[in-house]
Amino acid sequence: MPELQHFDVTDDKTKVYAAIQQDGACVVENFISLNFCDVLMKDFGGSLQEMDWGTSELGDAGDSYSEDGFYGYQTKRLHGLFSKSEAMVDVLLNAYLLKLADHFLLRDKRAREIRLSNAELMVLNGGQTHQSFHTDAASWYRIQSEERRNHPGTEILISANIALTKFSEDNGATRVVPGSHLWDADREPRDDEVCLATMPKGSTLLYSGNVIHSGGENRTREMRVGLYLGYMVSWLRPIENQMVTNRPEDIFALPLEAQRLLDVIPGGFSGLA
Repeated sequence: MPELQHFDVTDDKTKVYAAIQQDGACVVENFISLNFCDVLMKDFGGSLQEMDWGTSELGDAGDSYSEDGFYGYQTKRLHGLFSKSEAMVDVLLNAYLLKLADHFLLRDKRAREIRLSNAELMVLNGGQTHQSFHTDAASWYRIQSEERRNHPGTEILISANIALTKFSEDNGATRVVPGSHLWDADREPRDDEVCLATMPKGSTLLYSGNVIHSGGENRTREMRVGLYLGYMVSWLRPIENQMVTNRPEDIFALPLEAQRLLDVIPGGFSGLA
């Protein structure tokens, strides 16, 4: 079984970038403090308690949002996170994440700015089976296909899945297929090409929008909690409309840099691509 490269947050970022370029993903440990993890979990706790398993604030397991079981029947998926935790702005504006996104999304000059595609708290309960393999950039399938064909190795999306609890082999650590971000679109992974993104609490999985991955199987009685943020080139439409999932007054109270990342543009439009 292959393994992802692991780094510490203090390590040379060029090594992290090289690992993502080569493997499509890597793990950075000590990304946020354990105390900050606890702050976020406390802020989201009330909303999570109000939700049933197998539901998302964008839909539930019984409707078209997850009729094929893709999102899971023992999961909770929380959105509108900026109205639920004041600490989320510090995650959104994390300098490490912004530099990572700039490096992969702006380096070829095909975009001038980045945006947040969506932010999601993903909770896997005990008994949740593994998710089917997919790529996140497939949300914009036509563009993804054109970019992979015409500009191999370029990215339209770069993602982070921050471990607010540990990710272990038994509790649903994300399955990742190293190198698959460079594969032809119709190639499917063999079992011996799949690895698990195990990592301690406070770490993050950083990965290409083109890398094949999925949620793992939780064979324990504990919850596995990940905080997802996806940064994309600014000329794509975000998956989540933050002015709908959050209270508008909460978004307008954020720093202007955060508002712009959330696609809230003064004057109502942007002249930049």
